[in-house]
This record gives sequence, structure tokens and C-alpha cells, in this order.
Amino acid sequence: MKDNSTKLKRMATWTIVVFATVFAVFMTLFWMLNSAAGGSSLNILGAALTSGWLIYVVAAVLCLGAYYGYKIYLNRQK
Repeated sequence: MKDNSTKLKRMATWTIVVFATVFAVFMTLFWMLNSAAGGSSLNILGAALTSGWLIYVVAAVLCLGAYYGYKIYLNRQK
């Protein structure tokens, strides 16, 4: 049982790291694309979030799905 909780914690860490990486890469990309138009930093931030919201949601759903799928897999291995 303890081994499964360790594996699940590692999977949680990996999914958080993967989501953070996807978020950072695409946020930087959309920030650079929207900063060419000018404006204040908050306007650029809002435009970057608006431009990539679908990518962020898809990445979050995939990461959550991978985590809960792995959790179900570990519970069935008992």
C-alpha cells in the first residue's frame, strides 16, 4: 500500500510539472505574439490568456485524466 501511495505522489508531481511546462511555454509564446501590438502589461496578459485558454484547458484535462487513470490502474493491481 505504501508503495502505491509513493507511486501516486510521483505521478501527481509529474502531472503538475507537465502542466506547468505547457502553461509556461504557451503563455510565453502568446505573450510575445501579443506584445507586438503594444499596450500595458495587464492588457497583454489578458490577451495571452484569452488566446491560449483552450490549450490550457486541454492540458489540464489530459493531466487530470492521466493522474486519475493511473490511480485507477494502481487500485486494480492490488
